[in-house]
Amino acid sequence: MTRMIAPTAAEVVRCVNESITSQIVPVLTKGSEKSVVATIQHLLRYIELRIDLEGQTLLDEVQYLGKLLPQATAWLGTQPGSSALISAIDASIAFERDPTVYPSLTIMNLQVAELRQHVCDILLSLQDTGPTAPDSDGARLHEAIRTYISWQLEQEGSVIEPSFVGFGPRR
Repeated sequence: MTRMIAPTAAEVVRCVNESITSQIVPVLTKGSEKSVVATIQHLLRYIELRIDLEGQTLLDEVQYLGKLLPQATAWLGTQPGSSALISAIDASIAFERDPTVYPSLTIMNLQVAELRQHVCDILLSLQDTGPTAPDSDGARLHEAIRTYISWQLEQEGSVIEPSFVGFGPRR
């Protein structure tokens, strides 16, 4: 029999925010108090949405980078002195989580941070090569990384925007 934790963490955060709205906000008189509570409410909405979306967002990013990084290692293989970076990327891509350990958000965040660091290292390698022809493998890789960065910013925005936009100014 599976037991559910009820209410969920997101529901608890939502209830805290609703309690603040119904019980605390109406009695506030000072602008500074209202400002502090508005900021707290923005952050509670952000936490609530992040609880619901962060795991899938991180998993999606691991999968995205799992496809992008092999393209990078192919290009790096043509660059002198890149063997250590190639080995590090290959090890990160090949990493398999223990199926008996739940991939907590902390574990997923650490994995994504490691993969993102590889992207930064690859960008440095691309910059070290100097200008490249638009049809070169380096230029295509650079464009693929720019596309990834745009995608990644959109993912972050999908959590940030609905948490803050339309709820008044942040203080």
